Formats: sequence, structure tokens, C-alpha cells
Amino acid sequence: MKMRRLSITPVVLQIFAVVLSGLVWWAGTPARAAFAPTIALVPVWGIVSGQAENVVFSGQAQVSSELVLDTSHFHKPPRVILVIDLTNVSGTGSSTGAKYAAGGTGTNVVRQLVSTDTVEITFPFSRGAGMSSVRTAVASFALTFDLNTGAITKGTATVAAPNFPD
Repeated sequence: MKMRRLSITPVVLQIFAVVLSGLVWWAGTPARAAFAPTIALVPVWGIVSGQAENVVFSGQAQVSSELVLDTSHFHKPPRVILVIDLTNVSGTGSSTGAKYAAGGTGTNVVRQLVSTDTVEITFPFSRGAGMSSVRTAVASFALTFDLNTGAITKGTATVAAPNFPD
């Protein structure tokens, strides 16, 4: 009597193909572990000199910080997504007393999470409610972070005129 042997090779290849396609699908979409954003009010102060008059800025920036871990890469350092809102920062003209409104209602910045960091953003500002005669300023944020949560534990910000290269 002659016995037929079933070859295992096709079965093993099919299982291998299924497992491999599952791994490719899983690795193709980077996993991201994000934590709830925390909000810090950061005092802002500074003088923007130039053009028609110097403008003295003050107020509080609202800075949202969200810790993000990329779980698809083991050695990728944690990051924070910062959203900087300057709605509550305004300026006063030093010679005319005119009111200036700061723009920048949600500037997004992604940074590697470190214990202390300096983040600079450029923002527009204008006299009155309209955006006629728009000028530009730079806000420099000195921030301290909780390395476990990504929350801002301390922060200050200064405003100055941009330093454009000649």
C-alpha cells in the first residue's frame, strides 16, 4: 500500500505570509501615546522698539503642553506639543498711548521633552482692532517641564523686536 504524504511547506508559507502581513499592517501605522494637555499661564513682558513708536507689551500667554510618546520606536525620545496663545497679551505705544493687539491665537510648536527649554515664536501685532500697519515681534519663552507628565512647571516670556539679518 502506497501512502501519500502531505507536504507541510505550503501550510508553513501561508502562516508565515499571514503573520508577516499582520506585522506590516501593525508597524505601518505609528502608535502614539498621548496624555491630556495641561495649561500654564506664562507672564509676558517686553518692549518692541522701532518704526513709529516703541510698544510696551504685557499680559499672560496661555501655553498648552501635551506629552507624546511614539510607541512604534523604542529609542525615540518623548516630545511635547505646545500651543501658545497670545490673546491676553497686549501693548501700549510709549509716545501715543495707543493700544496694540498681539496676534497668535494658537501657534503650534513640537519639541523634544527636556527639563528646561527656550522656545521662540514670531507673532504679528497691530494698532487697534484691525490688522492695518502690521508689525512683527518675537516672544521668547523660558519653560521648565515635569519630565513625567510634560506639564509646564515654570515659565516666563519676553517680547522684543525681531533681529532680521542685514
